[in-house]
Amino acid sequence: MSLEKRDFSNPKIEILPEHIIDQIKAGEVLERPASLVKELIENSLDAGSTEINLHLIENGLDLLSIEDNGHGMNFENLPYAFLRHATSKLKTYDDLYRLHSFGFRGEALASVAASARVTCTSQPHDLNVDGGKLIINGGAQELLIPNRASSQGTSLYIKDLFYNTPARLKFIKSKVSEKSALKKMLYAFVLSNPHTHFSIKWDEKEREIFKPETSIARAAQVFFGRAAKDGSLQLWNSYEEYDNYKVEVYFSPTTHTTPQYRHHYLFANNRFFQDKSLHSAVLRTLEPLWRFGESGHYMVKITVPPTDIDVNVHPNKTQIKFLKADVIYSLLVTGLKSAMKKNAVAEADPTPAYKQDQFFSRDENQTFDLMNMTNQTGSMDVSDQSSLFSQASESSSPLIGFIDTSIVLLKLDGSFYVCDLNKMMAEYISTSLAQFREKEEVSGPLLISEPFKISKGKIDNHFEDLKNLGFELDRLNSEVIALRTLPRFVPQALSRDITNTLINFFDQAKNREYSLDQVNLFLQANYPKVFSIPEHLIVLIVERLHQAKGSSLVLLSEKNVKGLLK
Repeated sequence: MSLEKRDFSNPKIEILPEHIIDQIKAGEVLERPASLVKELIENSLDAGSTEINLHLIENGLDLLSIEDNGHGMNFENLPYAFLRHATSKLKTYDDLYRLHSFGFRGEALASVAASARVTCTSQPHDLNVDGGKLIINGGAQELLIPNRASSQGTSLYIKDLFYNTPARLKFIKSKVSEKSALKKMLYAFVLSNPHTHFSIKWDEKEREIFKPETSIARAAQVFFGRAAKDGSLQLWNSYEEYDNYKVEVYFSPTTHTTPQYRHHYLFANNRFFQDKSLHSAVLRTLEPLWRFGESGHYMVKITVPPTDIDVNVHPNKTQIKFLKADVIYSLLVTGLKSAMKKNAVAEADPTPAYKQDQFFSRDENQTFDLMNMTNQTGSMDVSDQSSLFSQASESSSPLIGFIDTSIVLLKLDGSFYVCDLNKMMAEYISTSLAQFREKEEVSGPLLISEPFKISKGKIDNHFEDLKNLGFELDRLNSEVIALRTLPRFVPQALSRDITNTLINFFDQAKNREYSLDQVNLFLQANYPKVFSIPEHLIVLIVERLHQAKGSSLVLLSEKNVKGLLK
């Protein structure tokens, strides 16, 4: 097979035909069905709709229909809606920075018309004026006729999405992935517009109905589904305001280990957006409530003056720049902490649910505290060994007690273990770092940077290595560096100890290259005194390592335990 040789010595510049331009734009604006759903619902909401009905077949690839009761279009305006850069929402460039609507570039309908089979009918609010019916197949207009309906609104029926741009279909992901993205987008609108009636039908399944509700009731319905009706599952919420900036937070005190069952939503002026820094701030602030490695549901609604945000950062408008990002961070964290404090006081239990550092309290386990029963040499003075073993068997906490300052006795799934806390921390940190790199996770910013006094030297050459592990450092002066970010797996209470140990590892490294096995060995020998680890964190880390069959846990037989207590 011979390849055609092309002459690049004097290429001719030509203007692309309009239909190819439309297909290119379709690929940019409509990346997947979820991005189309976003554009269409935004148009309906901008039209003042109070009721929106959707039907999706094969995740919108075969059929995506949307019907609303918005103000509609008359016959003359209808074809203009499908022209590129035709919009009723912008008159000047400055209007981009005082937007009160969602869609504004006028590309969505033109893009879908270029790549699918579209039928659109619309009726303006004045029922004495003709609406219209328009059919477009792959960018070619097939029908445009006047049409008068009995009620206002617009209906769009989109069939065979991307049939005219088959190259796009190759990049559509699995059915599970596409449906997950669609659900995320649909629920974003359901959450941010609680006073709008939504009806969603998947293939031939029963419709999901979302009647007008308060924000917290709508959030409970989305987060908990049918279980929200019995009232057993709850949401905590708070509201903060400063200088025309408002932040509402809603979150569940319960957690989920499986990511696909978690709902995480950020909204700015009712517009859904994604921001890794704000997401990390939520997770880190709720760390005392949510066990690390898990999270619950949350929704954050931010309201700012339209002139203080830029939504034209990304083609899909899912990234936003704020003029006063620091104010938003402060209100967000304050609101989350306020909600935790308010609900902790309301609890009948004097030990607040969110105070996990009391998970293993000295008061509750005073009758069986091995540390209090050790003498100077580390041997145990136990008058009633059988009683002690009985209490160990009945202890409700996995952490039974300390054998000495670095060894703990635990009971997990009915079996007894001993654990060297230095080895435990070394294994936990090194395996977590490996997962951080493997999954290409993103670290979260610290609201207040953490200073470390360390002179300029070899460590400065390893700033990039530490950043790749989630620890971003900046040199402030010749004697001080500042920690800007932390990976999610680092508990706040251990952030300085873990960061310091990793800084020391790289500062003492003999070679430029390193391995996580070397990190593990260094941590075992150099991690700070283990008594600085809060007991609730010992429990959480041990449980996590136990599930992963960690090597730092040593299984004991009943005979070993009795011998240990002699």
